[in-house]
Formats: sequence, structure tokens, C-alpha cells
Amino acid sequence: MKKKLILIFSSIIFFLFLVEMVCRFIIFEKIDYDYRKTYRLFNQGKVFKNIENFFTYHPNQKIKSNTYYYKDGKFIKVYSYDIVTNNLGLVQKNNITFGETSILILGDSFTEGQGSSSWIDYFDGYYKNFQIINGGLLATGFMQFGLLENYLSNIINIKKVLVLFISDDIRRDIYQINEQGLSCLENYKLCTLRELEGFYGFPLTKKNPEEFLHKLKKTRDVNKKNNLLTFKTFRRAIKSKLSNLYIFKIPIGFLRSNFYKSKNIKIKKNFEAIDQLITKYGENIYFVKLTMKDEIIAKKKSYETIYVEKHILSRTKNYYECNFNNDLSNFYVYDSHPNNKGYRNLFNCILKILDKIN
Repeated sequence: MKKKLILIFSSIIFFLFLVEMVCRFIIFEKIDYDYRKTYRLFNQGKVFKNIENFFTYHPNQKIKSNTYYYKDGKFIKVYSYDIVTNNLGLVQKNNITFGETSILILGDSFTEGQGSSSWIDYFDGYYKNFQIINGGLLATGFMQFGLLENYLSNIINIKKVLVLFISDDIRRDIYQINEQGLSCLENYKLCTLRELEGFYGFPLTKKNPEEFLHKLKKTRDVNKKNNLLTFKTFRRAIKSKLSNLYIFKIPIGFLRSNFYKSKNIKIKKNFEAIDQLITKYGENIYFVKLTMKDEIIAKKKSYETIYVEKHILSRTKNYYECNFNNDLSNFYVYDSHPNNKGYRNLFNCILKILDKIN
């Protein structure tokens, strides 16, 4: 009996191993990217500006931004571009004229255009008789979209709103850049090199950041090692490793996609922000779901996407999708954001949506 149980158990383990290998190397695209190996630098100076309980960039600036990815003992430059801001600190060349009838496009880093010059500038400031406003800001979610809209609608004549979102947005909280982070952006010598600062300033136009990047990596490695010493962080690390196995990811994803009900307070508040925007704009607000790189690799929508999709469709029919043709060539290899080709694809998708609703 004992030998039979060992045989059955061994067979199950072998079968699961075989399934994992087939999924990992045959069915799904190989993922050669880990966001924890990404380092983003801004040319040191005035970058972000806190306003009330949210933030924008500083107005009328040209800010160089470089992103690096650490692989095989060296830093690969993923992209380098200039962030051009207007008179309101939004990422677009055109200054905003307050009295003109406008379309506000809200969103996160995809809407801002992280990784490339702003795709919103393809509109050259206007769509037909509407002024186009880029309300996209990196790392923000629906709650912060609502705060920015409320601020802008008090000074701008907004008639229509497009909300561009990815699945991650539903879990994001409201935040601002803390004083240490702002100081670090203005002078890299003031950076504590703590991982939690997230963004770093550096004189990119004058110096090579290689040495600075190695200091950042060393600090991250120390932080990671120290975190693993705590039981809570160690448990999370194990859970993360297991959840990334396809033999767990696929059945869990199926269950979540069909039966998921969240009690997460951030999700609840983001849903409330969605509802408030719909109440305010009625038939003049449109939601556009943007497909993420991970969803293209997985060949299906994330359960967060399905969850927020159901919520929005229960309240409005103004729902669209831009899927980047489900083509990974529209994204950077070592970053989750679209590349120049991908942002041109996004512009064309949004243009088609605007043609439908106007």
C-alpha cells in the first residue's frame, strides 16, 4: 500500500512538472523581464510638483528620462526621451486654453506616454473643434484620475472625458512624491539610495550614471536580503514564486475570473471614483481598456481586468478596448510599456474611438 501511494504521488508530481514545462516553453511566450531590475532616472531638477492631494510635473519643462534594465552583469538602456510639459504641468507640447471646449483623456503612464515622446502630441492639440488635454500621469489609478479631473474641470471647459486604464489601476492608491523623493530628484547627491524612493535624479546631460546605478543595485540587493530575514516577507516571497507557476496560475486565474469578489479597500474606493465620474459626465464619459504586455503573453485578460470591466459595463455602455493588436512588438523587451510603434498604434485606436463618438 505504501509503495502504491508513493507511486501515485510521484506520478502526480511528474505530471504537474510536465504540464509546467509545456506551458512555460511551448504554450506561452517566454517572459524575459522582471520589473524589479528596472531603474528609472530623471535629469536632476524640477520634475514633479505636488498640488493639493495629487501631483503633476512642473509646468513648461523639458525633462530627460532614461530607464535602465540590469541583466547579465550590466545595465541596458531601455529608452531615453524628453518629457515636455505644458503650462499646467501635463505631458504635451500644447499649452491649455482655459475657455475652449475640451476632451480630457485621463489615465496612467500609458496615457502619459512613458518611454516615448507623448503620443497625445499626434493630435497637435486638437481633435476637430475640441481641445485635447493629456490627463495621464504615471503610477496613478482611478482615485487619482478623479482628483485630477476635479482640479482641471474647475479651470477648463471639459465636455467629454476618455478614461484609459490598465488592470493595475484598480489597485492603486492616491499618493504624492515625498520631500526626500523631491530632494533626490533635484540633486542626486541628496538621494539616500533607498529602494522606496522609486525615482532618482541624476545629471544625465553631463555625466554617465553607471557608477550611480551600481550603487542603486547594491542598495536594492541589501534591502532584498534584509527583507528575506523577516518571516512575513519570506512568506510573501514563497507565495509569489508559487503563484507564478502555471500549474497554480491557470486554475487560480480561472476561479478569480469567474467568481472573484474583492473586499480590498483600494479597489472599493477606485470603483467609487469610477461611479463619481460616470455620475458627473453621464453619456459624455468613455472608458477604454488598454491591453497589458502580460495579458498578451498569457493570451487572456487578467482577472482584475474582467472584474473592473464588469463593474463599468453595469453602469455604462460606453466601453472600448485598445489591444495593441495583441502584438508584443508594440512593447519594449525590458519594460512593460509600449514603444514608439505601440504608442502610434494607441493613437490610431483612440482616434477611431473619437470618430465613433463624435
